[in-house]
Amino acid sequence: MPSKLVGFIHTTPVTIGMVENFMKRYLPDVEYVHVYNGLVKRDNFSSLVGVTPKINLLRYANIAQELQNAGCDLIVSCCSLMPRATEYASKVVDIPVIQLDSILLQKAVENYSKIGVEVTTEYVIPYVKEGLESRALALGKKVEIIFSENTWALDLFNKGEFEAYDRIVLEDMKKLELKGVDCILMGQIPFAIMEDKIKEASFKVPVLFAGEIAFKHIAELLKESRPN
Repeated sequence: MPSKLVGFIHTTPVTIGMVENFMKRYLPDVEYVHVYNGLVKRDNFSSLVGVTPKINLLRYANIAQELQNAGCDLIVSCCSLMPRATEYASKVVDIPVIQLDSILLQKAVENYSKIGVEVTTEYVIPYVKEGLESRALALGKKVEIIFSENTWALDLFNKGEFEAYDRIVLEDMKKLELKGVDCILMGQIPFAIMEDKIKEASFKVPVLFAGEIAFKHIAELLKESRPN
């Protein structure tokens, strides 16, 4: 049987290598393609916090159509600021279009009530909050969401100061753990590149990031997708 094909949409180059790593590890027999558009990120951060620019809705719809025409069985968005654009794009194609971090949000709400969320920019907060609360409402469940205090570390990441960035993230995660959260949800998809450091830190509560959990879920979705 021919291999399935997954299309990944990226708004930052960082997630391309991250996806490569996890695909080779967990879905070695699945083919995949990448589409990168840096204009999406630029326009996201040029807009007000919590606003998805209309041009980015259109970009995602066009990319999704292109990936469907290329024969993809599934499309995955790798930007945590784009759930609304992902939903918009899903309405113009006949194949599933998902947010990579949606898998983690669902797992967090299903299994935990006091959810600590690690973020490094205020821009992601409205989307994570909206995603968690809507899922909790659908389950008839109440959740308490506690966001990390730091909302500027992304600036360090963008400057290439990765060691300082990682240190701040891990310190913030420890602060969340001390607040008695049931889990720590990594609120941005690129956190997965810190996998080794997160595991070495040996947190006492579960840490959810876009690694094994997410990519094994992709494998399950592919099994359910149309036959080739």
